[in-house]
Amino acid sequence: KGWELVDYAAIALAESAPLMLTPGRRCENGKPVPVNDPEWIKFTIELAEAGKAAYKASQSRKQEAVSDITSQVSDACFNCHQVYRDKRGAGINLSDPSNQAARCLK
Repeated sequence: KGWELVDYAAIALAESAPLMLTPGRRCENGKPVPVNDPEWIKFTIELAEAGKAAYKASQSRKQEAVSDITSQVSDACFNCHQVYRDKRGAGINLSDPSNQAARCLK
């Protein structure tokens, strides 16, 4: 409860992000995860760093410190989603959570 939830969420981000670089993984659309793509690698590192920063902030037990770091976490997610997930175009309905066809694509 409380700060432990923040700790665990931050740890989950920091420790699970490198799994996104594991060869052989597949995206929701069945295509291989672009583990060798320099942008994918950069975004994965950014997510891991954001998780580490969030954990450090949570250890201070100061809400302001955690609030200050949320933009880093949000930016790390947004940067990757903008390139690989939230595609726009004909026939793509972004409001449909089951739309998997446009994921893991540039």
